[in-house]
Amino acid sequence: MDDIQDLDLMDPEVFAHGIPHDHFRRLRAADRLTLGTDTDGSTFWYLVRHRDVSDVSRDTARFHSSPTTMTSVRKADPSPPIITFLDGLDHTRIRKLTFKAFAPARLAALEQPIGRIVDTILSEMRERGEFDLADDVALRLPFEVLLELLDIPAGDREMVLDWSHATVNLGDPEYDRNMSGEGEDCFQKIYEYLVDFAGYRAKHPADDCFSLLLDARLKSSRLDLPDRLSPEEVGLFASTLITAGSETTYCSVTGGVLALLESPDQLDLLRGDRTLLPTATNEVLRWVTPVTHFARTAVVDTEVGGQPIRAGERVVLWYSSANRDEDVFTDPDRFDITRSPNPHLTFGGGGPHVCIGNGLATMELRAFLSGVLDLLPQLEITGPPVRPETNFMNSIKHLPMRFGGG
Repeated sequence: MDDIQDLDLMDPEVFAHGIPHDHFRRLRAADRLTLGTDTDGSTFWYLVRHRDVSDVSRDTARFHSSPTTMTSVRKADPSPPIITFLDGLDHTRIRKLTFKAFAPARLAALEQPIGRIVDTILSEMRERGEFDLADDVALRLPFEVLLELLDIPAGDREMVLDWSHATVNLGDPEYDRNMSGEGEDCFQKIYEYLVDFAGYRAKHPADDCFSLLLDARLKSSRLDLPDRLSPEEVGLFASTLITAGSETTYCSVTGGVLALLESPDQLDLLRGDRTLLPTATNEVLRWVTPVTHFARTAVVDTEVGGQPIRAGERVVLWYSSANRDEDVFTDPDRFDITRSPNPHLTFGGGGPHVCIGNGLATMELRAFLSGVLDLLPQLEITGPPVRPETNFMNSIKHLPMRFGGG
């Protein structure tokens, strides 16, 4: 049994065969927090218990997201700062002004388009017979839905999709090699395209998402901040949605299919009772936990779990561990589509920084599970799942499949 200090959670190779759940179990059982070291030599405290992750996520007085919530290979110059890296009034302003893009009525209007996208993708896979679930389905679905949400012109979607595909699994040698280092460049291309498009919509409004965001106004001036979004801010918000908003669905589609195929009793139960789709969707989100962690920075001297933490020190919130916490989840290492309640922290631990697109991501996954359920008995896995070298996403980059008998 390894010492809890011996496993370097900032080393992507540690996650090459999946989340090290045994190690996280030992960290949760320890009587103290563990100090980790990032790839640049900086240190931070690991938070692995559900209670600690949830408390720190909600406590914006003691812990901030700025200047960045990222670690390891994903740590980059946060300029201009995306919504994820903002705090206080600046963060509140962006959340209030972008809320309508995810309002219940707007999401409800996306239900049929999402179902149509799922049906189209699955029909194409049936015609092909053999396909890669990760590359051909899981990677494609969220990007197509997000381009639909943002009302990107049809003629530009293939171009934006190509750029978007280059932004996933950053740091993985295969992706970096195949994209010839284009990933970071494609972030910039997406941002510049969307800022230009927002500028065009500012002059030529239409009945679309960009015009909705540009037209939004704060109802009160109490924030003493601009009461509307500039085209640059709308473009930045949209680019964040495309490059970050895809990750939950991308990971959950492959992880969910694997979980159901490896738990035939749960698959049979779900196929026999579609009313279980909501709880099944939540269980896939808990089981997979697409984004493994984010970081926060202490802004005052404080303590977490009995550990003193000084102002300026960072903590890493391990959602992958919190979602398997034995003190919260009964039999946490069992995939159970009837699990209720299911207080998973997949979209963050609550508070103002909870994922703004959580409703859309949940709807996408539920639509996919509904569409694929009756096809799963016909599907065969033709090769081992291949994971990227990343400690940030619990993803699978290749999962070859084919339609067999069934």
